Amino acid sequence: MSTALDTRPTPGAAPQGPGPGAAGLSGGAALRTVVGMELRQRLRSRGWYVLLGLFFLLVGAVTLGALGLRALSAGEMTGMSAADQEAALRTAGQWMFDGVLMFTLTLALLVAPALAANAISGDRAGGTLAITQVTLLSTWQLMAGKWLAAWIASAAFVAAALPWLVVAAVVGRVNPLYVLVGILMILVEFAVVTGIGVAVSAIAGRTLFAVVVTYLLVAALTIGSVVALVLSMQFTSLTVRASQPEHASPEETLSEEEAAGMTEQEWDAYYAEQQRRFPEAFDSIADRCVGPVTDQEVLDGRRVAWLVAPNPFVVVADASPWIARPAGSSGGLAPDVGPLNGLSAAYRQAQRDPRASVECLDGELRGIDQMATPAREGTWPMWPLGLAMQGALTAGLLWWGHRRLDTPAGRLAAGTRVA
Repeated sequence: MSTALDTRPTPGAAPQGPGPGAAGLSGGAALRTVVGMELRQRLRSRGWYVLLGLFFLLVGAVTLGALGLRALSAGEMTGMSAADQEAALRTAGQWMFDGVLMFTLTLALLVAPALAANAISGDRAGGTLAITQVTLLSTWQLMAGKWLAAWIASAAFVAAALPWLVVAAVVGRVNPLYVLVGILMILVEFAVVTGIGVAVSAIAGRTLFAVVVTYLLVAALTIGSVVALVLSMQFTSLTVRASQPEHASPEETLSEEEAAGMTEQEWDAYYAEQQRRFPEAFDSIADRCVGPVTDQEVLDGRRVAWLVAPNPFVVVADASPWIARPAGSSGGLAPDVGPLNGLSAAYRQAQRDPRASVECLDGELRGIDQMATPAREGTWPMWPLGLAMQGALTAGLLWWGHRRLDTPAGRLAAGTRVA
């Protein structure tokens, strides 16, 4: 004998909603869950510690090599004034730190895509993605947790390189603000690259395809942006009217017999005497304009300078504070700025009117030092635009990945594994 149950709702009764937690986890709890699972899997992997160790050794080798080069440059400063020695030591230290920082960024850009591009496609290949999708996690929570875990894993490589960066900064007497900005911008670039990797991992059906596409996108940002700028400048050239600059030469020259019989010390003394007597012959400023005024093509990058803005190296370099040569030094042959400042100033040159660097414009001698260190005055910062372009690319890929990952899926690609 059975009893029939009346399941019709009572008139006037309020509809019962889902129980507590049925609507999903809170954002913080969801992120902690996904990040914890991802990091525990990485910590159980022996290869993770091998990669960190190799990263530490590679950065250390570069740092020690840079320290050796700095010691050699310090040994060649005999006879220089105290101000020039201080300037040369600071320049060598700046180059050492910038070199180690850029090497760290290069290695990280090689490692970060591999850490992020299998975050979701690896679960799909292993048949565990569907199990995660039927939990209380939303699609955005799953992707955000994977992204944060990949970023933390990438930041561990910065932590492995941090002792060497500190050594380079202390020995090179680099400004602490400069060091802080450089490390923070590298962490920001890691966030961009890992975000791209997680998004491509959600879009792609297979891990190998996701890894390759992520590396191609990183290559497009680094190498492709520079190639695009150089190629596009060929189509934005400007025609100017100018003659040819000519540089003065020393009034006294040696014969072949006299030059062949001079020792190295005699050559140094002769060269120093020539510089003292004829300084206009040894600078990089033209002394006269010769020849007819003709049409000449010069590259004009003002309309295409934005193409290189999303380059990770340009973003890090352009965000770095400007470090000038200490006052009181004569300069000499040492460069005025380090590699990061020089890279920033070089790419900002594309924003300038190219006619400003033409020496004999309209046949007029303008006294422009063609070998002077580029400066950033009169140009706009490129790194905010670069971060905005990187953010737009990452956001677009994440939106596409969300569409591909969201459930229930209306249509799946052929061969897609569900569980």
